[in-house]
Amino acid sequence: MKRTSRRGVCLAVLVASVALVATACQRTETVLYDNSKTPNLAMHYVSRDGSDRYLLKVGVGALRVDAPRTNHATTQGSATRTVIWPPSTRAVTDQQSCSTWKDARGDWAQQGIALRVRIDGSRFRTIVVAENIYYGANWQMNVYTWDSGRSPYFKTHGAVSLRGPFASGNRPRPLPWKVCARVEGRVVTVKGWRGDEAEPGWTNPDHTGKVTLPAEWVFAGKAGWYTGHIPPGGTIGMSGLRTSAWETSPGA
Repeated sequence: MKRTSRRGVCLAVLVASVALVATACQRTETVLYDNSKTPNLAMHYVSRDGSDRYLLKVGVGALRVDAPRTNHATTQGSATRTVIWPPSTRAVTDQQSCSTWKDARGDWAQQGIALRVRIDGSRFRTIVVAENIYYGANWQMNVYTWDSGRSPYFKTHGAVSLRGPFASGNRPRPLPWKVCARVEGRVVTVKGWRGDEAEPGWTNPDHTGKVTLPAEWVFAGKAGWYTGHIPPGGTIGMSGLRTSAWETSPGA
């Protein structure tokens, strides 16, 4: 009978233990809102330029935001910004939001993702990942937080460059762009790819990047989308709307 060394037994136990921990701590994506859900979205102004307003149109897995020509802002855009989310979804801490940025009319029109949207009485908080609209570097995704109970209410925490998929030389590539943003704990990860590309993985260095937030931004909220700076007569269109929860579940 062949003897098994004590070292071999210990190694086998260690390998089995690691495998057990790995399967017991799997992160599972649960879709909360997509094109299979009844279209239902809420909109909140995080800033407003005078009495300017946006008109939200909701479709199956899609949205469009129009700025009426009667808005008083100049063609350089409006300081009006909105966060949009499905109110019927549950609040979770670790989450993801995705969309296809189909079209935008207006040089300053800004598209983005909203995470951890939360309302407590009169206090409104959210994390926003939005395309940069200055100096033509639209491939840079800026990470902001808005907190109506804080002064200043608006802060920038960093940026992710998606030059690889979204730039051609020093000019942004044409839409559509596909963008997802995920927040787990304090870390926001942004991923982007063009409409003619296959979806990359979350660790692909040419298509992703991370920004770390302060500890006070870890809380449950809802995921959605962002639009801002739409000039009078301008519009923003998104499709492929999807929000998800990332939760730890027992392994099979």
